[in-house]
Amino acid sequence: MPFKAILVHIEADPAPDPRLALAIDVANRFDARLLGVGAELYVNAYSGDGGFDGGYMIAAEIERVDADLKRAETKFRGSAGEVRAGWDWRSGVRFPLTELAAEARAADLVVTTGGARRHASQYEMAQPGALILQVGRPVLVAPPEMVRLDAASVLVAWKDTRESRRAVADAMPFLRRASKVYLVEICDNKAALPAATARLEDVAGYLLRHGITAIASAHIAEREAEAAAQLLDIAELEKADLIVAGAYGHSRFQEWVFGGFTRALLEQTARAVLFSH
Repeated sequence: MPFKAILVHIEADPAPDPRLALAIDVANRFDARLLGVGAELYVNAYSGDGGFDGGYMIAAEIERVDADLKRAETKFRGSAGEVRAGWDWRSGVRFPLTELAAEARAADLVVTTGGARRHASQYEMAQPGALILQVGRPVLVAPPEMVRLDAASVLVAWKDTRESRRAVADAMPFLRRASKVYLVEICDNKAALPAATARLEDVAGYLLRHGITAIASAHIAEREAEAAAQLLDIAELEKADLIVAGAYGHSRFQEWVFGGFTRALLEQTARAVLFSH
């Protein structure tokens, strides 16, 4: 399915906003509409029982959030005219994660950046990991200062799981435009290589039926390197500026905890990663 609508969270700060510039670039690359979303919640307005308590709403705090949302809208409108397919602005006074997850119903892809902004809280921004788990859409997590993504060389981090299959399907618009596509699986040991190679051949055949030629390779995990570090080394070697990966995690005490592979890809800031969950 092509990308027809791109969603991006717009904050009042920082300005200029590389995330907005990147979202505009991606929208124009796919002739997609851009959905700008402003969201922030009064820090003292949220009570422990899940509701709002007027007694804790300080006038200055209400004015601050209102001003922040207006600044975010002004910033978005000032740049959105560059989007050829048009744009929409939406905003809400609630947790950014909640607002973005709701507005993602109208989008095909969510664009965000890694590297948490200093002193920012869940009242002002949505962490990339939380977005991946909640929005039900592929999430493009880019380096903090990235304003353009060519995605001429794409590396697919394959693992024979639901998440990887979903990621390949979600990444089709990028894969179709790429000059080179690499399918890579990191195996635990030499004995696992034949099965991994067979899996990659299946995936390469699937992509070929969609008009995409992919170079497949299975690698044995290096004894002193984690799989994610090894994958990033391969991406560097092949000059891949986009990695496609499934996001893996598990629930612990009602909190989602990412596995080491996904966490490492989230924490690196060298290249963009398209995550699917």
